Parts: sequence; C-alpha cells; structure tokens
Amino acid sequence: MRRLGCPSCGAEIWFHNTACLSCGAELGFQPGRGLVPLGSDRGAACANRAVIGCNWVAAAPGGLCLSCAHSTVVPDLSVPGNDRRWARIERDKRMLMRLLDALGLPLRDAAGAPAPVFELRGDPIGPAPGPKVITGHAHGTITLNIAEADDAERERIRAEMGEPYRTLAGHLRHEVAHHYWDLLVAENPAALDRLRPVFGDERADYGAALERHYREGPPPGWEATHVTAYATAHPWEDFADTWAHLFHILDSMETALAYDLLRDDGLQGLEVAALAALPVERLAEPWIALSVALNAVNEAMGHGRFYPFVLSPAVLEKLEAIRRLLPVAG
Repeated sequence: MRRLGCPSCGAEIWFHNTACLSCGAELGFQPGRGLVPLGSDRGAACANRAVIGCNWVAAAPGGLCLSCAHSTVVPDLSVPGNDRRWARIERDKRMLMRLLDALGLPLRDAAGAPAPVFELRGDPIGPAPGPKVITGHAHGTITLNIAEADDAERERIRAEMGEPYRTLAGHLRHEVAHHYWDLLVAENPAALDRLRPVFGDERADYGAALERHYREGPPPGWEATHVTAYATAHPWEDFADTWAHLFHILDSMETALAYDLLRDDGLQGLEVAALAALPVERLAEPWIALSVALNAVNEAMGHGRFYPFVLSPAVLEKLEAIRRLLPVAG
C-alpha cells in the first residue's frame, strides 16, 4: 500500500478514509491516480458510499466504482449485521482490486463486462434453512460466505481447520487466483508446459484429490515443497495459495517501503508494479527479514505471528513462476 496525502492540505490519509481528518475535505480514491476531491472532474462518489462507506469514485454520479461494479450479489440488508459484513468485505476487496489494477491484470471479459465478479452471500436462515454457502470460484464468479466478515466466526473456522492464517484478504487473493488460472493458464499451452513441472498436473481428479486431502491430510514433509498444507491437495490449490502469498508479499513490501520499515537501497521508493517486475529471488531476502521482524513485534504485542509460513526454495520457484504471468513482469 502506498502512503497517500490529502490533495487539499497535504495531510496524511489512510487508504480507506472518505475525508481528510485534518481539513475535512471529502475525498475519493481513483485507481492509478490516488486520492481526488469529490466533485472534481475526475470522478463522483460511488453509489455505495452512504451504504457501506465506499471511498472510491465512480465515473458518473450515481454509478458504481471499479471495485463495487464487480459485486453482482450483495448481502440481504434486512438481516441485522449484514450491512457491517458487506462493508468489511468490500473494504478488503478494494485492496484486492487496487492490486489487480496496479499489476495490469485484466478486469473485463471479452464482452467488456466486469470479470471476475463476486457474489457475497449469507447462509440461509429461517425454520428450514438450506445448505450453507461455500466460498469458492466457478467460471469467473467468486462466491464468498459473508460469515467470514465476522472475526469470531472466522477464527473458529481457522482453529477447526488447523490453519495458521485465515483472513478476508487471504480468501479474496486465493479465490481470484482460480479466475486468473482459467484466464492466463488453462488455455495457454506454453503456460501449462511451464507450470506443470512446478505445480504438478492439474488434470488429476480434483474431487478425488480434495477428498483424499481431507481424509488423510498433507503428506509428511510437505513444508519443503508447499507454502501451506492445503496447497498439497491439488495443483490448482497449490497455484491459488502460492498466488495469494505472492500478493501478500508484494502488498506488504510496498507498504513497508512506504513507511520506511524496510531498508533496502535497491528497493526504496518502488511501488507494487515495480516490485512485481523484479525476480522473486531479489525480493526474498528483504521479505524474509521483514517478516521475521514483524513476527517478533506481533508476538511482543501478544498477537499471533504476522507471517507464519516458511518459504522453501521450491516455494520460491513457484512464486517466481506465478510472478512471470503478471503483465508487469515484462
């Protein structure tokens, strides 16, 4: 994340702010440009600003911003708490959309419609509730169970699943990876030839692979070859978890550099697209040093580790294979 300044008075502004806390100017975020005054010739308030506090700008009054336009199903606001859940999810989705746009990844399908799209659904309620909503991806549509916006519920699931890390940002980055596999890899023989030796053959039966994973767990020694235990389930999940981790690294390093938390003369001043243009091997050492330091700070504050993962040589190779798919990689 970049540091942002108020265009009116220069005071520092956080990415999610709707107004300058110093001068009171109403502001909006415009991807590729940063913060702009609302009502300027560069954009109007998103139609969701009053409902969920969206601070991005739309092209015209009454329209949706780039991020909100990708949500085709939103929670039922007649259910208490769903306005808060929707706002929380969209807040993290804006971070994702900012990254996708900055990295040059396509955000439209062949017909010019938003892609991927997001369906933010809650579990059925009532005397005879139906099946629960399963978070996942299918044919360019990402479904997210809005219960993940509740910290206590997400932590319960994390503990139940034995996961070291579970966040909304992580979910969104993982699921969008499946969309970009379909878009950048699935119909690209050259990409498949490069990725299969690294991730394995994705033609393996997906349903059987997941069933085996949940029955038997990850193989012994999985840490040497995969970034998470779940990544061992199938090459698609390995790709998606590794993609999510590349996004974790790029966004966190950009933020650390912006706040002078990472001292590396060769990286100073670089934003996320420039970082993504560098080989993972170049990023690995400063990233590991930063994550170790922030793990220590988090534990000193009584929190869990900031980044509870180990990047083995095999995982670094996978990260580099994904980085090379990015348009900004060159």
